[in-house]
Amino acid sequence: MDISAFSGDDFDVSSWINTSYDRSQRTTTGSAGKEAFVSSLVSKMQLYVQQINVALEQTGGQVVKNIPKVISDASMLQIESGLLKQRMNQVQREIAHLQTETGDCMVSLERLDGIKQRLQSSKQCLQEADGWGKLAGELEDLLEKSDIEASSGKLLSLQKSLVAQVALHGHAERENQVEYFKNRLEALVSPSVVVALRSMDTAACRRYVGIFEGINRLAQLKQYYRTVLKTFVQEQWAGAIEGSESGGSDVLKEFYDNLLELLKNHLRWSCQCFGDATDCVLAVAEALENLDPTRESIVRSALKRATDKFWTLTQFSKVNVSSGTLIEGWVRGGPQQDIRCEDESVIDRLASSLFVFFGIFLKEYPTLENTQLEAALQSLTIVGTAPADSVHNLESANDKIMRWATEAMTRCQDITQNCALLSVGSVLQNYLLSYLDQYNKVQKQLAASQPNQTDWNLLQLSVVLLQYLGTFRQAVHELEQTFIENVQTKHDQLASNASRARFEYRLHTKGEVNELRKLVAAFQASTEPNREFFTEFHPRMKRTCEDIHDTMLQIAFSPITKHFKQIEPVSSSPAGATVGSSAMDALPDYSYAPQEYITLISQYLLTLPQHLEPLLLSPAGVLKAVLEVADHRYASNRPCADVFLALVVEESEALYVEQIENICSLNASGAKQLATDIEYFGSVLEEMGQSLGANLQQTVKLLRAPLDSYASAATGCDPELVAAIRQKRNLMSC
Repeated sequence: MDISAFSGDDFDVSSWINTSYDRSQRTTTGSAGKEAFVSSLVSKMQLYVQQINVALEQTGGQVVKNIPKVISDASMLQIESGLLKQRMNQVQREIAHLQTETGDCMVSLERLDGIKQRLQSSKQCLQEADGWGKLAGELEDLLEKSDIEASSGKLLSLQKSLVAQVALHGHAERENQVEYFKNRLEALVSPSVVVALRSMDTAACRRYVGIFEGINRLAQLKQYYRTVLKTFVQEQWAGAIEGSESGGSDVLKEFYDNLLELLKNHLRWSCQCFGDATDCVLAVAEALENLDPTRESIVRSALKRATDKFWTLTQFSKVNVSSGTLIEGWVRGGPQQDIRCEDESVIDRLASSLFVFFGIFLKEYPTLENTQLEAALQSLTIVGTAPADSVHNLESANDKIMRWATEAMTRCQDITQNCALLSVGSVLQNYLLSYLDQYNKVQKQLAASQPNQTDWNLLQLSVVLLQYLGTFRQAVHELEQTFIENVQTKHDQLASNASRARFEYRLHTKGEVNELRKLVAAFQASTEPNREFFTEFHPRMKRTCEDIHDTMLQIAFSPITKHFKQIEPVSSSPAGATVGSSAMDALPDYSYAPQEYITLISQYLLTLPQHLEPLLLSPAGVLKAVLEVADHRYASNRPCADVFLALVVEESEALYVEQIENICSLNASGAKQLATDIEYFGSVLEEMGQSLGANLQQTVKLLRAPLDSYASAATGCDPELVAAIRQKRNLMSC
């Protein structure tokens, strides 16, 4: 039986009994099982109550037995606490009495101790003053003998004596005398220091560090070291220039290789002598900033001799980047991480001295790229003597244009580490716009080549031209997304560890940094799935798509326009002559056949889908995309051929309505003939899956309306159309 549930806060008798009963049901069944469960449960509960009573009686007996002992222990504790309190009060009274008796004595002792200290200090000052002249004389003799070790020791003693006499008269003169001896010692030791630094004599240099540190002139010793190291760097630069035959990037490569070896040796040696490598790094940075001749002049001379300037710049840039990476690894600890240079500003100066000199070429690079792309574009011959040649020239030109643009972005990464990416982006946009103008020229050539008769080849060429434009548009989109990814990557590189020195090319100005940040912020804030950088290109692309699509419609619609011109406007004559013969007025409607112009138009429209099917029924993705740009109706689920046919039919109906409006007067037979033509036109459209427009449907209805019930038949029609048809049919207004 589970008796632990009785101690729970949420114990419920009914739930406990039901749970116990459910467990018992697994072994017994029926009413006999219920009675047995109740009997067993009552027996167990009675037994459990008896056990509890026995336990309570035993516990109560133990408590009663231990109560006298507890009371006795409490009384003892109370007595002991009273005694402790009395003792603490007595100690407090004794302390107060002692302070009262000895307070004045302590004040007197402190005063006497202060007087003693001042007397001792005065005594020491007098002793030092007495020994100053002796020390100065001995130091003078040692300096005359060029005894560096003894002179430095004596000068340290003189400095201590100066500190001891700080409160005595003539302190300023003594300070000047100490500085004089320091200058003499430094002049005496400097030749030996230079020799030790050039030979990297660790023991001698450590000794000189101790001497200069003792006279508070360690900064001057470090300056000697930096001067020696800068001389080494300049000598290596001159040797690299003299040893080069081409005068190209190999000069920089050999120099940086030698510089790295020099740096490896001096970084560790500087840590051994000076405790860190800060002065070594600073010396190399200063030497790189003042090389003679400058690295810019070497690069400029190589560019003047080079036939491929991009290749030359790439080689110089690769040398800079690879060498910078190796130098950074050593400056930041080396392979064993035993090199210490914790001054980040000095490391940043070294990084700047390695890369900033190339900044002038980073500024000039976009101009070179623009010249290169313009020359490449001008080398293409696109517009030919025939439209077909021009259209097919664009197919091969698309690949070349995008390959050149991709190569430009690759060069931007290789030469500038994408520091000139925004400028190159503007160059690419102008380059793509210039190429887009070629599509406009070909489109105008197509529009000007429309013959009087139907030319299905010209229509096919317009479709092909639109497809090539779609291919170009898709390629530009992919290029643009790659460009945007590169921009974001560059921004992330600049934003990460902004306080850490970067061994890489840098943006020229804060304005460029801010422009990059604003551009990336705009990209991140954009809700469009496809972000755009070529903001001028896309509107121009949309206009070009619309122009080529309009040209395709004009080519397809040209024969229809020619046939519709056969409906000549007819003016009322003084005799009231009208279109149609009065002899035919009484003929029934089925006696009228469609005229030639409408049958030719219908035949052309029925033939048109056959020439659209290869490309427009299931067009390539790029063609469908460019059609959607040209007209939003292509974005529906309808086949593109149906949309194009609907546009042709829409234009045909508009022109038909316009031609009907030019008819001034119609007799009964003329009205029936025109209605027959329109109905035939509508049946052809229905066969094509199109429908006749509401204006033409109402026109048929009004043309066939009897004279006596014209007003009732016109119910629901356009009032202006009702009035126009009434006037053409010469009906009286009612």
